[in-house]
Amino acid sequence: MDRNTIVLGAMSGSCAVHPRIARQRTELVLSQPFFGALALRLTVREDPTAKTFWVDGETMGYNPDFLDSLSDLEVRGIVAHEVLHVANGHCWRQGARDPDRWNDACDYAINPIVLSAGMVLPKGVLIDPRYTGKSAEEIYGLLTQEAKQKQQQQPQPPQSQPKSQPQPDPQGQQQPSPPNQPSQSNGKQGGPQAPQPGQQTRPDQQPSNPGSFGEVRPYKGQDQPVKEAEWKVAVTQAAKAAAMRGKLPGDLQAMASEAVRPLVYWRAVLHRFAQQSSPSDYSFAMPNRRYLHLGFYLPALHTPAIGDAVFVRDSSGSVFDETQAQFDAEILLVFHSLKPARLIVMDCDTRVTQVQVFERGDSPEIKPVRGGGGTAFVEPFNRVVQDGMNPAFLVYLTDMDGRFPAVAPHYPVLWASTTPLARARKAPFGETVEVIC
Repeated sequence: MDRNTIVLGAMSGSCAVHPRIARQRTELVLSQPFFGALALRLTVREDPTAKTFWVDGETMGYNPDFLDSLSDLEVRGIVAHEVLHVANGHCWRQGARDPDRWNDACDYAINPIVLSAGMVLPKGVLIDPRYTGKSAEEIYGLLTQEAKQKQQQQPQPPQSQPKSQPQPDPQGQQQPSPPNQPSQSNGKQGGPQAPQPGQQTRPDQQPSNPGSFGEVRPYKGQDQPVKEAEWKVAVTQAAKAAAMRGKLPGDLQAMASEAVRPLVYWRAVLHRFAQQSSPSDYSFAMPNRRYLHLGFYLPALHTPAIGDAVFVRDSSGSVFDETQAQFDAEILLVFHSLKPARLIVMDCDTRVTQVQVFERGDSPEIKPVRGGGGTAFVEPFNRVVQDGMNPAFLVYLTDMDGRFPAVAPHYPVLWASTTPLARARKAPFGETVEVIC
């Protein structure tokens, strides 16, 4: 197939495709077949209301004025950039997250891949070595944590003082207003004014992010599961086709494998794990009363009371506040559904920093996590023995970066890893689930 045939194929079926975008899609098909094959799946639409580019899993929109400001190589890089947003599932996974922060997190995740493929992106692109190799969810958590820390470090504004009124001088004339105070006559002073509460900010005064040249929009169609599955198949096929041509770099291959990995919902795994630790069986000790009047002595389903439900929260600071809050909510759900003898919540960095114990029938209110040192997983297991706990199970929320106990306990253990399992340290015992919040 020659170049002219590919150009005609890239432009057919969508007359509205801008010639420059069509040309760069063709170049991707020829030089970067992984990106090119996937780029042809997106409908291209001119959108003057957009700031730059956007993608929603089905359509790629662009602002024609912004397109005119780009070089051909930058157009090609942005098309590849938008393709990776969909290939990575960013359009399906935003959920209730802040759209702007989610967009930045997604950009940080894919921009290094685009650049390592030898493509060009506009100046000011969002790149940070700290985020290289991390998923968009991990980066979003880091950005959220950093934003909270900056907010806490900001000095508190001084308490508002009552406005000073002009005082008459001994001759009965008013004194001028103090320096840097607004005049009582017009309420203005020199220099630009900060917007007052309730005052609208003009569009040209809106803060902008010069490093973002595209917008990830969630897919709005009712067939999202079907569309997501179709893209996973397309990513797999594009990766195989590119690999056969010898044009699939290692980082792209790793990304494609990660993008099509089945998503395991950690909440379901947590509740299944807890339920399995609460065995139910038929017993003659409590006969089935429904058949006694017929003279049949049949066993009834009996669920014995389970022991202690023990949860450990990594308090070293490596697990973000948002994840801790969602984990606490699941702890309470397990407590109310299983009704264990006791609910025990421990915090641990290198040592146990807090222990909360709730009896059956309590209405627990879990306190915020306490700690902030390094990470080691040994002490909570020692504390179980020292305090005479009787765990039906133990669940440990952590990033898996710490020292594990040398000996496996006699009770089941679930490691809730905030690090993707492909990069997390392997626990020497127990079951591991990836926590994605």
